Amino acid sequence: MTFKNSWMKQRPPHPRWERRPDERPSEILDAALRVFAARGYSASRMEDVAAAAGVTKGTIYYYFDSKEALLIKLVARHDREIFAELEALMDRVVGPVSAKLRMLMRKGFCEPDDEWRRLLYVVFQELHADAPKLFARAVQKNLVEGWTLIAKLIESGKATGEFRQDVDAEVAARVFTSGLVLQQLWRGGMGLEELDPFDNDRMVDSTIELFLHSLRPTVSVRTAVGKRRARHS
Repeated sequence: MTFKNSWMKQRPPHPRWERRPDERPSEILDAALRVFAARGYSASRMEDVAAAAGVTKGTIYYYFDSKEALLIKLVARHDREIFAELEALMDRVVGPVSAKLRMLMRKGFCEPDDEWRRLLYVVFQELHADAPKLFARAVQKNLVEGWTLIAKLIESGKATGEFRQDVDAEVAARVFTSGLVLQQLWRGGMGLEELDPFDNDRMVDSTIELFLHSLRPTVSVRTAVGKRRARHS
């Protein structure tokens, strides 16, 4: 997937003299996302971001100490927006906890439905392959917040009896999320998508169902037989 032709030619939303100073950091972050996705983070220069944002390089450095600081702030903004959206979704979903988990995981891992998330996904794939330490610093908070939210939902399911009482919610949340994250990064960053094409949404939906099945209470064969005998006696 390439965004160079479509994104690098876009002009800033307003001429420089029409913009207020408090709008600049957000516009610089928008421009950085376009540039990083089109050129790759490693190949991008602050001059490229400045040109895309319609400001001088000095203006970029006024708000951000370095290209790395720009990236970290960009990811932090993404995290705030996505988790605010996910928590709002959880509040609106009625029904069992499993329905909330399905909604949460599909929103987080299925193909993104808006352009800026697609662009950020491209940036993450490149970082994971070319700058793994920087990638880790950029996404570590996102991962912790994600599996913390899932663990809370599992605990809610345990409290209502929907999930097994012996489930370690924190371990389950970590294993569940890490499996999907690695699959997506490997497929993009290691070229597995070309070698072994596979539908991402199918991967996500099947993983969710396997995960939910493992959380549900189990009934022993002896207990089930005893209940059937009791009904027929």
